[in-house]
Amino acid sequence: MGKGKLGICVVGLGIGYAHARNYSKMEDVDLYICDADRAKVERAKAELEVKGTFGTIDEVLESPKIDAVDISLPHDMHKDVAVKAAEAGKHIMVEKPIARNLAEADEMIEAAERAGVKLMVAEWQRFAPSIVKAREFIGEGLLGEVFLVCVYQLGFVRITGWRLSKERTGGGNLIDSGIHAVNALRSLGGADVEIVFSQTTRLVLKEMEGEDTSVTVVRFRNGVVGNLITSWGISTPGPHAYFTVYGTDGSLWEQLGDDGGLYIRSSRLPEADEEPVKVDLPKVSGFEAECRHFVECILEDKEPITGPREARADLELVVAAYRSAETGMPVRLPL
Repeated sequence: MGKGKLGICVVGLGIGYAHARNYSKMEDVDLYICDADRAKVERAKAELEVKGTFGTIDEVLESPKIDAVDISLPHDMHKDVAVKAAEAGKHIMVEKPIARNLAEADEMIEAAERAGVKLMVAEWQRFAPSIVKAREFIGEGLLGEVFLVCVYQLGFVRITGWRLSKERTGGGNLIDSGIHAVNALRSLGGADVEIVFSQTTRLVLKEMEGEDTSVTVVRFRNGVVGNLITSWGISTPGPHAYFTVYGTDGSLWEQLGDDGGLYIRSSRLPEADEEPVKVDLPKVSGFEAECRHFVECILEDKEPITGPREARADLELVVAAYRSAETGMPVRLPL
């Protein structure tokens, strides 16, 4: 780290641009960027505080200026780049999912452990204020005993490029943006998942090789049941909650739309006993919080909240869901 600053290179300026924007604001970070698309590089240089640029990943990993890499590349590139980064002694944040399959994930985890570097997965929704506060309320017992968790990630996305390929993505909607909802479901359920049953379909975005829609039911080891619905094919989703948690003494949900926000109704809260109350949340984005957390984990030698084992558990649920959809049978974890 030169002059007390952490040198971070964002590799890939698709979703990585959101990461770069947040690193650019941090006084203890020198931001570097790497992307084959010169237009994206020039845009970042014009809009952000960029310390320097690299033309190739090898140049990034060979540079003594770089302490950590933020890998925001297609899924099929995660494993090779992460393993090379670990071998070069660089700390790593990799965009979700950690990998296309469990074998790739395990290779990445083993490489990071051998090298003694941090490996974090960019799961920004885990840092979203609504999820953080919901977990806090559940932990405080404000809902009583939780028995049901529902997560719905619905929208319309026109898929192009590498995401059309099942081989390159590792699947379809569920392993891509749907894995955000998987992490939300797992983090709100309060225990490991033991049984997964899923059905998938591709009736809207027929140009894709993978599924555009999935419906998954899970059972946690603590007895809680969960329902997960994800889709890229819904152009008019209507009013709905992103997640809802039901307990014996109350419920909470994140409402989307004009009246969006986190709401709670609980017999353990006098002000929320008869009518739901909208919860005040900090004005911070999940992207900002996850990038700050990655930096702090390196500087303070902490283990990431969304570390490799957490990310592997998300991926394992997805793999189990795909296996269930193929066989028509429930799948028991661990695989």
